[in-house]
Amino acid sequence: MDINDLIRSNLRNYSPYETEEKPIDENWLKLNTTENAYPPIPEILDDIKNGIDNKVRLYPDPTAFELRKMILSVLLRDNDTLTNRNSIFIGNGSDEILDVIFKVFVEPGEQVIIFYPSYSLYKVLASLYNAKIIEIKLNDDFTIPKTAFSVKGKIMIINSPNDPNGKSYDNQTILELCKNFPGIVIVDESYADFSTYTCLSLLKKVNNLIVTRSFSKSFSLASLRIGYALADPNIIKEMNRVKLPYNTNHLGQIAALSCIKNRNKVYEQNKKILEERKRLTEELNKYSGISVLPSDSNFIFVRFEDESKTLKFIWDLKEMKILIRHFSKPGLYNYIRITIGTKEDNNKFLQAFEEIGNKYL
Repeated sequence: MDINDLIRSNLRNYSPYETEEKPIDENWLKLNTTENAYPPIPEILDDIKNGIDNKVRLYPDPTAFELRKMILSVLLRDNDTLTNRNSIFIGNGSDEILDVIFKVFVEPGEQVIIFYPSYSLYKVLASLYNAKIIEIKLNDDFTIPKTAFSVKGKIMIINSPNDPNGKSYDNQTILELCKNFPGIVIVDESYADFSTYTCLSLLKKVNNLIVTRSFSKSFSLASLRIGYALADPNIIKEMNRVKLPYNTNHLGQIAALSCIKNRNKVYEQNKKILEERKRLTEELNKYSGISVLPSDSNFIFVRFEDESKTLKFIWDLKEMKILIRHFSKPGLYNYIRITIGTKEDNNKFLQAFEEIGNKYL
């Protein structure tokens, strides 16, 4: 028997999501993965350690009831958004939430609208579910083009702030897209805690919007995989019908609850990232031949006027055991994405950048 003959036909040309480079040697400076530069604060780590008790032998709460309640009543209390406990879904990171949404809504051959450039998993999921992918290129300044306001399809996915350029989309733009699009509009706000923008209030105005958020970035819980989505209760009901029974683990739920309880201390810690984002932007903008795009996230996007110098910087930084992100894709060859590190990490990066800059700029 040839196993390949049994595999789904659309998987024969399927390209899975590729994770970013992760060296085994701990001596590397990793500024390529948009992870939070700081670990969870001690109070959260203590709650996680205390959660390793007799309950780990039991299945976790399949509905994450307490976490759903705390997100709505405490974490999002100051946002003008939905408050019905049936309007929130807890997932194994934002990635699983997107997968569940595809399970609910996408039939093979239906159109899924994604923007380019953006988070590459969107295209991977659309391919996995055998959807017809309509890729709309963002304007040169990474704004959404007019053609997006008349396109048809089953799902449209917007990343705000958008990876890799780091800018958020304003609520008027998102509201117009929701009103004009005949299907479901997903706004992925994984980085929104580093921004002053959020479209959570739009959930009261339209019923075809799903907003996804994560504890991975601003709360430093990337390895525990906790995310959530807010949407019309009818959408959430269907998502709960198709999710796996115990999709989030006990320690992840405990950690997320602790993040909410200690949120003000976490936000205070994250101010360091915002300060360093400003400092890195100002320092790099001093160089001739490069420019830093405005960012609402925990990373910056840097443009080289001379495309040939981009790879020189990437490889020289790698020789110095510093990883940044380069996208070998059309329109992005002369850009690099740099995750904001600690002040010490950023000083090391800036020193290395200056050494390389003296050679090439």
